[in-house]
Amino acid sequence: MSNALDLLRRLSDSFGPPGGEAPVARIVEEYLSPFCRMNRDGLGSLVAEKTGQDQSPRLMLAAHLDEVGFMVQGVTAQGYLRLQALGGWEPSLLPGRRLQIQTATGSLEGIVAAVPFHFRPETKKDIKIEDLLVDIGAASISEVQALGVCLGDLAVPRSGFATLNNDYLVNKAWDDRVGVAAMILALQRLQEQPHPNTVLAVGTVQEEVGCRGATTAVEAAKPDIAIVLEGPPADDLPGLSQDPPQGALGKGVQIRLFDPTVIVPQKLWRWTVELAQQRHIPYQLAVRRGGATDARAIHLAHGGVPTLVLGAPVRYAHSPVGIIHRQDFAAMVELTAAIIETLDAERLAALSA
Repeated sequence: MSNALDLLRRLSDSFGPPGGEAPVARIVEEYLSPFCRMNRDGLGSLVAEKTGQDQSPRLMLAAHLDEVGFMVQGVTAQGYLRLQALGGWEPSLLPGRRLQIQTATGSLEGIVAAVPFHFRPETKKDIKIEDLLVDIGAASISEVQALGVCLGDLAVPRSGFATLNNDYLVNKAWDDRVGVAAMILALQRLQEQPHPNTVLAVGTVQEEVGCRGATTAVEAAKPDIAIVLEGPPADDLPGLSQDPPQGALGKGVQIRLFDPTVIVPQKLWRWTVELAQQRHIPYQLAVRRGGATDARAIHLAHGGVPTLVLGAPVRYAHSPVGIIHRQDFAAMVELTAAIIETLDAERLAALSA
């Protein structure tokens, strides 16, 4: 697990908001290029292809490289930055947080301005992203420019990898660096054993702003079947629901059956459940009332692509810091590898009948 932890740390520490995923893509390429044929599509999504015993079926693994982040939208006369959200944020979580801002000349730090409670009016309105200001230690527009900051520069929260009670892993960007790590490790296993298919491991870009990378990457990959590897939001927080959670930390890989953008084929997810049971892989089923993944774009391509969604739940997803459980991650890797080892043309025909 030490190698897996190193990979998880590197990926989650990396800078990679929508439109700025190149540092994450380079890590994926470093791990997969020794044994895969590498390509990129026009938006920057990375496609790693590994042929097994047969050319078909073509099995696509998809994990998005980007994390929720920001773009510099404006500069005030006093030298503060204004932000454009890239992905879904809860603005109230941001005041007082540190940001890493990437400019053309390097990286610098900023602080999301937090008004001390001494100065707050008793009647507070809801915070909006457009109301937030970022302090970079500048006092004018000219000082901002001297620091190399301009409109369009990208930013992400500054966090840091840590463990809680050994099994809980802390950092930013688990959505979806946990899926990227699972994709890499599942593919590495194929070096040691045969697989009856051709695998296409795709690191997609711009998922957090509308699954744009998946829309183009699926055209390049031309899969017969797809597995989306995700870091879905955990629902095991106290007081969140009276019903049992469907995305609890430490309970195994989440198999998503439904969200408002995709209905996973029943034959496909039932076979996946049977496979998990046979391999003694812990799992949990989820029917999600909200949210979406790259499956939204992938399953509608080429007249329809059967698409499965697996995940390692993330507590506090889409916030400056999240938590995953190493056993959920391990279960996602195990189940992904089991599917690759088992899925041949005959099996796919049976699942599609």
